[in-house]
Amino acid sequence: MKNGLNASSQRKKDSNTDYGLIKILIALFLPYLALSVAQNGFLGLLPFVREEFALSRVQIGYYSTFFFISASFLSVFSGSIVDSFGPKNSMLLGIGSLGILLLLQGLSPLYNLILILSFLSGLGFSIITPSATKAVMLATSQEKRAFSMGFTQSGFGLGGILGASILPFLGERMGWRIAVQIAALMVLFTGFFVYKLYHDGGNSSKRINTPAGMTGKKDTFPERLSSIIADKPLFRICFSGIVFGISEGALLSHFVVFLTEDLMISKVAAGLSFATLHMGGMVGLLMWGFFSDRFFRADRRLGVFLIGLSSGIMYLFFGLFVYRPFQNQVLVFIFSFLFGFLVLGWTGAYLTTVGEVAGDRHAGIATGLTLLFVRGAMIIAPPIFGLIADINGSYRYSWLIYSFVIIGMSFLFLPKKSPKLSIRD
Repeated sequence: MKNGLNASSQRKKDSNTDYGLIKILIALFLPYLALSVAQNGFLGLLPFVREEFALSRVQIGYYSTFFFISASFLSVFSGSIVDSFGPKNSMLLGIGSLGILLLLQGLSPLYNLILILSFLSGLGFSIITPSATKAVMLATSQEKRAFSMGFTQSGFGLGGILGASILPFLGERMGWRIAVQIAALMVLFTGFFVYKLYHDGGNSSKRINTPAGMTGKKDTFPERLSSIIADKPLFRICFSGIVFGISEGALLSHFVVFLTEDLMISKVAAGLSFATLHMGGMVGLLMWGFFSDRFFRADRRLGVFLIGLSSGIMYLFFGLFVYRPFQNQVLVFIFSFLFGFLVLGWTGAYLTTVGEVAGDRHAGIATGLTLLFVRGAMIIAPPIFGLIADINGSYRYSWLIYSFVIIGMSFLFLPKKSPKLSIRD
């Protein structure tokens, strides 16, 4: 009991100091880094996998499909796990399962078995975001919350750059299986740092409110989910995440092909532009989080609406002006950075909004429900985007049609009534 009291006192002390907050944010940055290295690193190794198993392009595409289908359907359930067992235990479960399943993928003798393991990896993927979201909500004050959320999730951008560049390099020299196993060990090693650095809890003065109708009693998973669905403003925000699933899913799935086929730039330059896109996303996570904290604390939904609107405008810009062969590589890099900044920087500001409206007791399951809509859109949006391009012979009308969809759906973020996002002192 004494040790428990001391640990609780230490958590509160840490959350009230800049050093303690920095330590927490670094600990929450690491799971995203590990997740992204695992996911993007394996995707970067798929050409090697294809060669060994003699796979078609359709079979190669199954890897991401299996991964995101399970991640989508498990997202709400994983949010409930976070609410029940706390962010730390949930994060360690997610990181541990990702590492072990990735290690098994590197040992698998059959591609069909790799697909099954990819499907199972969805649990690890789906549990990390609700865990980190709830951890940030508990550890930070409202004034620093969205920026802190953006900082932790910028680990995904850095992990994407590292995984997509380093693992193929290792695969070329040591074989893709060894490269995957190195990535798996790195993921598991990251879990050790999270275990050492992060402690559940936070200053009660920084805890967020629980929405009306959501009492303090311990209720079941169906009851909590029903409470969120019955809360129309909260459910509206969760559902509106479809906007970001559409914009990010289509962009990441088709951007490199668009650069090489429509703009006629080299594969190397397209790869560098794709990295620049992710860099823009990392900066966007931090800046949109800062803007949300600085200018939209009274109603963060307005800030999220502006992000969605900006994404749609960027799609519209590409459809109107960037669709012919491009000779100026510098402009391609600039446009790639801006695209990443506006389209990939949404998660910190948006998930902060979801967490604050849901309240700390339901932040995990609300985030999980949100991710169900976001990832569902990520599964559906890319093939439709590509189909439009196939029909028209270029991506121009894909950009244009999606721009109208994204801009129109962004208005769902605007509240019908005066917001009630006050934070308890």
